[in-house]
Amino acid sequence: MASNRSVRRAQEPVTYTCALCDSEDGVRWYCNDCQENLCDRCKETHIRGRKTKSDDVVAIGEANRQGDKPVPEVCKIHPGKLCDLYCSDCNLLFCSMCLSKTHKHHNWKHFEDEFSIKKQHLKEHMTAISVKIEHFKNETSERHRVNEGFNDNIDTMRKEVNSQRTKLKAEVDYIADAILAELSALEKEESTMHKKDCQRKVEELTGLLEQAEIANISSVSLFETERSLRTTLPLYDVNVKYVSPKQSSFVTGSIDSVMLTKMLGILHSENRHEKTDIDSKHVQRLSKFTVTPKNQLNGIYPVDDSHAWLSLYQYQGLVLVNREDVVIETVKLDFCPCRIAMVGATDILMTSYPHSTFVYNLSLLDKDVTIFADIRTHDAYDISINKRDEVFVSTSTPDMVVLNQSGTIVRKVTIGSETIMFVVCLSPGCLCVVQTIGGRLYDRNIKITDESGTVIQTWTGEVNNGQQVGSMNLWKMSCDKYDRVFVPDISNNQVYVLPRDGKQAVCLLDQKHGVMEPTAVGVDTWGNVWIGCNDGTVHVMRL
Repeated sequence: MASNRSVRRAQEPVTYTCALCDSEDGVRWYCNDCQENLCDRCKETHIRGRKTKSDDVVAIGEANRQGDKPVPEVCKIHPGKLCDLYCSDCNLLFCSMCLSKTHKHHNWKHFEDEFSIKKQHLKEHMTAISVKIEHFKNETSERHRVNEGFNDNIDTMRKEVNSQRTKLKAEVDYIADAILAELSALEKEESTMHKKDCQRKVEELTGLLEQAEIANISSVSLFETERSLRTTLPLYDVNVKYVSPKQSSFVTGSIDSVMLTKMLGILHSENRHEKTDIDSKHVQRLSKFTVTPKNQLNGIYPVDDSHAWLSLYQYQGLVLVNREDVVIETVKLDFCPCRIAMVGATDILMTSYPHSTFVYNLSLLDKDVTIFADIRTHDAYDISINKRDEVFVSTSTPDMVVLNQSGTIVRKVTIGSETIMFVVCLSPGCLCVVQTIGGRLYDRNIKITDESGTVIQTWTGEVNNGQQVGSMNLWKMSCDKYDRVFVPDISNNQVYVLPRDGKQAVCLLDQKHGVMEPTAVGVDTWGNVWIGCNDGTVHVMRL
């Protein structure tokens, strides 16, 4: 706090002297070009002078400079007073009248004293700005170099794709040309046979007719010719029914887009999102919408950062929506899909509700639905696909069925003795399953296992804040590329994020997010979390 002497000094009015007449009366002007204070009278003379009429003369409080001494601003609260004091507590410039009314007991100092400090700070800021500018210039140069390499890589892959396309087209053309050549050969053969058969008989009979006409003139050859025709003519039986050759048929092959994709090649690229520590306070909701019908979300599978396929309770169809609640596509089915998983970008595998022994496949190219597998004597419940394209199907028993891409059962995995409700494949070679303990709906835990069913870790509700979640009703979960498992808890209105070691989870949601009864979770390629709820509401969250 300033001393009483300083207060008296600060409250003394600031006076200025006119640079032309040395008067202290009416000195309210300042020439920015001459850097001089001016009184009212000299100001008029100054602006009429031949050499100074174009000078920048302003009110003294608006002066740009006054030698090396800074010029205070005019107080906005008390016109006519200059803000020649600075309050350290309020970080504010003020005049002597403000001091007595507002800042008397604050820590303050004279404007000139603080000005030098601020000026030094400003220089330091300018130096820091220059350093940052240089840094980003260098980074821009480096980024340009990296970008050139990235674009070169893209160009190389583009050439490879076009090369593969050319090879595939050439192979298809070769096969098609071979079939067309075979068809032409069949056509030529039939034409030849036609000529040899019908036309030959006409020519032969014409010859016999000519012989008969000649023999009719001569009595000697008549007998011989008649005897010859008696044995020859029966060979040309006109009552024999013509049998047309058996028609060939072309059985069109089905277009196996998955096989074609494998033949052309698959683009492997890292997802663009970086790993972000989970903190519910920083989780941002990107969008919220409610689908129609307003049924429970059984499955949610994002295809990119803007679109996701949805399956709804007791709804016979799949719905593709975007984040703005626009339905992009609806695929009608003759059953109610339950859990869903995508095979590449072309097919969706589904279980059904009520649960059956079937796993269905929907081709997005022709909207054709087929039975991918029949896993009887088990009912198919949840479904997940690992990096080797093996399909893991939970069965609401301790057993899981593992299928290959042809839908053939290749093995079974048994985990303990409790019912497996939900499954998600981690990498490499690990699984995360939700088990119901003793068949109780609100008593579930999570196990991390290897693909043989050996338990690595069990999670029973431990969270990183030291608390223990009690009763849990865990539903359809998902994982990101870092193998963090996102698990919805319908009874606690929460989504837990479980690390790969399966020890302590983090709560994704805060009360501000307002997510109620989450039933399904999906993570898109940018790391955004799509949360489907019991009332058909979908929340899209950014970590």
